[in-house]
Amino acid sequence: MAIRDWYKLTFLIESDAEEIIIWKLYELGIFSFSFEYLIKNENKKEVNIWLPIDDWGESSRSGFEKIINKLLNINPPKDQFFDWSIIKEEDWLTSWKKYWAPELVGNHLLILPCWINLNKKFKDKKIIKIDPGAAFGTGGHPSTYLCLEKMENILFSDKKVLDIGSGSGILSVAARLLGAKEVCAVDNDYLAINSTKSNFQLNFGNLNNLNTYLGSFNEVIFKNQLEQFDFVLCNILAEVIKGMIPNIYKCLRNNGEVIFSGILNSQKDEIIKILIQNDLKLLDVSTRKDWACISVQKASNPT
Repeated sequence: MAIRDWYKLTFLIESDAEEIIIWKLYELGIFSFSFEYLIKNENKKEVNIWLPIDDWGESSRSGFEKIINKLLNINPPKDQFFDWSIIKEEDWLTSWKKYWAPELVGNHLLILPCWINLNKKFKDKKIIKIDPGAAFGTGGHPSTYLCLEKMENILFSDKKVLDIGSGSGILSVAARLLGAKEVCAVDNDYLAINSTKSNFQLNFGNLNNLNTYLGSFNEVIFKNQLEQFDFVLCNILAEVIKGMIPNIYKCLRNNGEVIFSGILNSQKDEIIKILIQNDLKLLDVSTRKDWACISVQKASNPT
């Protein structure tokens, strides 16, 4: 595949505007972005968005700025709000490095950026090595943290796992690290699929036990007849989750479980209601900051 250069767009938002920005980016088919806390001002976040140069001409960039201005209900001087720069494909990693440090998750997991040597004090942890590349899902976001925290207390040994919206592949790697015998990763962004494969290779030295599928979940499930999963991991936005629930139910084996994350606390009651309507039994709800993680189970068919 040809190497592409990127526009990097940076601007500041109020911290509570993060969710609405994520929603709009997903709606526009934009999946390469990050949100960074500002040490000097916890009420503000820096938004970084990467856009392929070949796909984003001047009019498209101007139109995107207008969308963001309208979304945030602001009318700032252009030169003082949006900062556009050009990033070479090979500079992807460098552009991420400054934000990254090893991160403990739960009691047993450590997310380790691939360019950092492991400190001896972490030698007893289960290590997830990550090269972020062009996909997000670093473990730092509360929704990813919640999902990993839930996973570390699950027995994945010899289980078949489906990772929906795999992103960087962090959940796929964690599932295999925790003993899963087969991991299937689905994402509709080729950058994410490439990143999932790369990080799996980084951790295990091969792609054994990993199958990846490029496309939307509902299409991939139908086309490839994916079914009989013991666990499904789904760390994506609530609005997207809603349309997937019936097919997630179908691809589960009896007593199979799902971990849903990427859900705001304000949305969890609606999601739980839909899950119950689709014959998925609620097992657990955990929260971190403004985000919720919901675990459910497909009950055995009545005998």
